[in-house]
This record gives sequence, C-alpha cells and structure tokens, in this order.
Amino acid sequence: MRSERHEGFTLAELLVVVAIICIVGAVAVPLLSFQDSKKLDVAAEEVGNALRFAIEGGRTGAYILVDAKTAPGRIKVVMSNATGADLGPVNDPLTKRALDIDIAGGAFSGPVSMTPTFMQGGTAYQQLLIGPACCTAGQLQVFDGPSANRGALQSGSSIVLSLGSSSVTVTINETTGFVAIP
Repeated sequence: MRSERHEGFTLAELLVVVAIICIVGAVAVPLLSFQDSKKLDVAAEEVGNALRFAIEGGRTGAYILVDAKTAPGRIKVVMSNATGADLGPVNDPLTKRALDIDIAGGAFSGPVSMTPTFMQGGTAYQQLLIGPACCTAGQLQVFDGPSANRGALQSGSSIVLSLGSSSVTVTINETTGFVAIP
C-alpha cells in the first residue's frame, strides 16, 4: 500500500517559527532605538567638545568663531579676529584635523539634526564669537556676519540635537561659558 505524502508545515512547526520571530523582534527593536539614543549622545559630545575647545581657545587671547550658520547640520570652529572674519581652521587637538563637525552626515551621529540658538536681545543667532574683548560680562558674543549684529550672549543659548522624536540640548552658560550636556 502506498501512503500519500502531503507537503507543508505542521501547526507545531509554524508556532515554533512565529515564536522565534517574536523573540528576535523583542530583542532587536530596543537595540534599534538604543542606536538612535547613542547617535544623539555622540552628536552631543561632539558639539559640546567643540564648544568647550573654542571657549578655552578664546580664553588664551585668541578670537575663535563657532559657525553653525554656513552649512546646515555642521558646526565649524575657525580662527577669527574682532570683526568675526574667518582666518582659517582651528585643528581638533585629538585628530589634528580642522574642527568641522558634520552632525547630519557623520559616521556615528548621522542623521541627527541640529538647531543652534545663540541668544541675544530675544533673537537666536547661529554664530558665536569668542575672544578677549568680545563683551564685558565674559568672552562670549553672538555673531551674524556684520559687526552691527552682535552682542553679549544671553541665557537660553543652546544647541538642540534631534533624531526622530528624541532630542538632547547642549547648553552654554552666558556668564561662565560652561557647556552642559545632559
């Protein structure tokens, strides 16, 4: 007698496959959101370190311009003068390359978006001039190109980094220049 053989999967086999897919999904989904969180952390550290380095450079008597205006998603630190002219790049002390951070397209931070708000007189600017004679309350001054558009940095100055529905705010104390990363 010849037995008929039916091709296909048994209910038990299908349940095992569905269970495995559920377990893999339960492990993978939190890891993906963890990756986004890490991208924000990396971006915040990069921005915070660039700001700290620029502020320290300004305390040595040099003029430093932190420029987040020229290219969206980028923050560039350059040597400057009292008028805010770009006199050439400042090199990162670790990499020895120009301190030009691409937040939006960086290998470890992309596609994080960046919104700089260096506050002065209720207006948000995207450049910060640091130097010995920038302002009487400290060394931090907002800047927007022409020398008429500058003044002492005010409270509420920060750089907000966003990825999806998450965000991190890097703040700058207008008096001390302290850069805080949550």
